[in-house]
Amino acid sequence: MFALMLGTGLAGVVDAFAFLRYKVFVGIQTGNVAFVGMGLAGHLPAWPSAVASLVAFGLGGLLGAGLRKFPSIGPLRPPGWELLALLALLVLWGLVDRSLDSGRDSLTERTILTALCAFPVGILGGLVTRTFGVQTATSFQTGTVLRTTRGLADWIFERGDTSGARRIAGLGLLCLASYAIGGYVGAASEQRPIVTYVIAWALIVVMFVLALLKRQSRTP
Repeated sequence: MFALMLGTGLAGVVDAFAFLRYKVFVGIQTGNVAFVGMGLAGHLPAWPSAVASLVAFGLGGLLGAGLRKFPSIGPLRPPGWELLALLALLVLWGLVDRSLDSGRDSLTERTILTALCAFPVGILGGLVTRTFGVQTATSFQTGTVLRTTRGLADWIFERGDTSGARRIAGLGLLCLASYAIGGYVGAASEQRPIVTYVIAWALIVVMFVLALLKRQSRTP
């Protein structure tokens, strides 16, 4: 549950930060699809960045799924491979963003930086749904809201054992709160990017440690 909170919070951090900095999302791909349509209609000059985010996010999901096929090496096993790739890509994004100063002035720079940020977020989205066994993607909170309300309805109106409904409702509320807190952190730290990078890297490191601890606890 703690790792799920961290992963969802991380998505909120980078989504809010990237939207304020690059003018498109890196996780909420529904919004990017709308941005592409708006751009083609002449209302959003930054629409190439939305396309870059869509493509990079998909490639990140593909890479994450491929890393699942890697054999275990000692304590490193899924989701360890995915978390390492996620951390490495976030570090690369941070270094490039800092080297390009702001990333605000050039559409080309914003497009490159958006893709670099969306790539690891794609890994994160797939990692959460596969690792935690819940249909709660890190950035697509529309589905989370619907599942939460369904859980609440079953909890209130069903008779008998409602433990499953309580779990769905509680998990949904937890993810919504984590994403909102992450969004606050990402927006609040947008003027000091290094703070955002450090927070993102720290969350990934903690998730990696939790994965290793879980692995060791299962070892006879």
